[in-house]
Amino acid sequence: MLDAHGLSELTPTAELLAAELLTNAHRHTAQEYGLRVLAIGGRLRVGVGDRDRRVPVGFTEDARPVELDAEGGRGLRLVRACSEDRGVSVLRNLGVSQGGKLLWVDRGAAE
Repeated sequence: MLDAHGLSELTPTAELLAAELLTNAHRHTAQEYGLRVLAIGGRLRVGVGDRDRRVPVGFTEDARPVELDAEGGRGLRLVRACSEDRGVSVLRNLGVSQGGKLLWVDRGAAE
């Protein structure tokens, strides 16, 4: 998909962003979750949605420091470091949708 939009150089970054966001959803929500990948105007957007309305600590800003020997706590820091913009879209209960949130991150191709 990224090749078709001239964004093949973002493939490793897209894989990292998707893996970290999906891992976070898998570890911290008990509901279903899904991945969305979009290429719009030379930019990549990776999003993961789930039905849990809580925004993970550390997604939009630094959480407390991570201990050097801790097994977790670095994924969302990687997401912030590898993205240029990020946000949360609240999903409403509407029709078949059961609400929740969509965490998304954007990254542009190198100039």
